[in-house]
Amino acid sequence: MTRILHTADWHIGHTLRGYGREYEHISVFDQLIQIVVDQQVDVLVIAGDIFDSQNPSGEAQQLFYRTLSRLRAARSKMKIVIIAGNHDSGSRLEAPNALLASLDMHVIGSVRRVHNRAIAERHLISVRDSSNVVQLNILAVSHLTAGCLPNLSRLQDESGSLVVEKVRELYADLFRQLEAELDGHPLIVTGHLHVIGGELSDSSERRILAGGEHAVPHSVFPEQACYVALGHLHKPQRVGADHIRYSGSLFPLSASEHQYSHSVTLVTIEGGVASYEQIPLLRPVPFLRLPTKGTMPAVDLPSQLEALHLPPDLPEEQRS
Repeated sequence: MTRILHTADWHIGHTLRGYGREYEHISVFDQLIQIVVDQQVDVLVIAGDIFDSQNPSGEAQQLFYRTLSRLRAARSKMKIVIIAGNHDSGSRLEAPNALLASLDMHVIGSVRRVHNRAIAERHLISVRDSSNVVQLNILAVSHLTAGCLPNLSRLQDESGSLVVEKVRELYADLFRQLEAELDGHPLIVTGHLHVIGGELSDSSERRILAGGEHAVPHSVFPEQACYVALGHLHKPQRVGADHIRYSGSLFPLSASEHQYSHSVTLVTIEGGVASYEQIPLLRPVPFLRLPTKGTMPAVDLPSQLEALHLPPDLPEEQRS
């Protein structure tokens, strides 16, 4: 039995209307660390959008690497797989790869090619037991830019459907190149993109495929995958099939997300079959809407705030 914890869309460095979210990130990372210990997680998959910006601040990067260090200390034998999202700089994430790989942390920031052929080997991450026997394989694929997909240099002259077909071709090519090495073991596939049928959040997610193409069908992923770990959409949800899932973000990243139940996804692989469980995350700071529905005159705001009975001495970073 192998346990995988799927999370995504951390957006470290995020601000909301000028307010930083560091307190919320630290608090929810504490929960994440406790979950990997309590659930005896073997593999942690972070499916993109680690940072909120491709040029994150020094403080945001420190928080990320400090969190990785804490995760490693809490679960020393856990493999960590990280892919870049559309908010990330793939090359920046991959820069410390030589060091991270020595700690069994693996980062995929982009697709690299030689003579227009994807280098598939760098996307294959095998998970082994204490006897060095392969238990499952991970096909780690990051957010796909135009540079990751072949023959898109003249994309403006093509229909958007070409982009979808190139995404399909890429996953198929990677699987085809690696099929012999996969050797029939359970396969986990990652992606950071919008799959048709997924529910978007207003103001949080945007069109990210090359050429402005909005979404791909779930059929682009290899049918041999027993689980597809997705990032980009902030609401936890399945799309197209039960084994294709977004874990969602860690807490609300916009006002439109205040009704979500944020969580991480625990995937258990046993006998080649995957089962899934959403583990809820407690919000470090309540996200309140006044009124709860509809609108109200501005003159009613003081009484609405008073009715919340918020502690007057609550630290600023914990205020709703």
